[in-house]
Amino acid sequence: PARRRRRSGGRGEARVNGPLRWHPDDAAAAAGFRLRLGERRFRGRAGARRGGAAGSSLEFFDFRDYTVGDDLRHVDWRGYARTEQLRVRLHEEEVAPYVDVVVDGSRSLGVTPAKERGAQALLAAFVQWSQQEGCAARVLRLGGGAEDPATFAFDDDAPAGAPPAPVVPLRRAGARILLTDGLWPGDPAPLLHTLLGGASQFVCVQLLDPWELEPPVGDALLLRDVESGARAELLFDAGTVARYRERLQRLCTSLRTLVVGGGGSHVVVAAAPLATMAAGELTTAMVVEPA
Repeated sequence: PARRRRRSGGRGEARVNGPLRWHPDDAAAAAGFRLRLGERRFRGRAGARRGGAAGSSLEFFDFRDYTVGDDLRHVDWRGYARTEQLRVRLHEEEVAPYVDVVVDGSRSLGVTPAKERGAQALLAAFVQWSQQEGCAARVLRLGGGAEDPATFAFDDDAPAGAPPAPVVPLRRAGARILLTDGLWPGDPAPLLHTLLGGASQFVCVQLLDPWELEPPVGDALLLRDVESGARAELLFDAGTVARYRERLQRLCTSLRTLVVGGGGSHVVVAAAPLATMAAGELTTAMVVEPA
């Protein structure tokens, strides 16, 4: 059935107005994993991970010169005994990182039931895993704003090229997760440059249907582009499949090169139940880990 574009939140705040959309097996599987945030410095609200500025934790961060009104308990008295310079010890801040889950809402991400279920499961899981870490999570649509993951739907209106970045500002020094299939007719470099800019951690999860990864040889099919409506009859003989695989590999490699070159990480995931995706490619790529 046709699905129309949903109106996006204008202010870009996290909005989870209902229960996450789960297949029962996926909901149980999500509880067995957690988001791997690593040791990077983040910004966010008060939490338990290393921030990028001074705060009130017990871990040493830096020194600065003493100014009138500073707490004398924080003065580096040992250093003063050596140098006769009053300096104050600063400690690390502890934060719960911001997490922006950026989703490619184009119709191709839901082209098969398996791929659509995989996309919905990953979307819900990334929100839940972020919340389990105490993170301020929100879902942003490429070309749109903040959305409720419980009602997120794929668009029938496809852009002419690579989709644009979200229309709301991305939060700096947070974690960003891009969920897409990367099957864009245009150059993804401008979009990825925007998404990578200012992020402390960036992960591109490229979700593909098993049929897209390994089309069977020997089928004669009428193919229809789910976004443009264009049709083509094609015989999937050995030569056709080999050329297709080569082009897909070039596309995935190009996307990976852009992401990794910008300091992010990239993983190709075959659409499957969440337990399979999490324990397989996502764990291997160190995006998640067992809880």
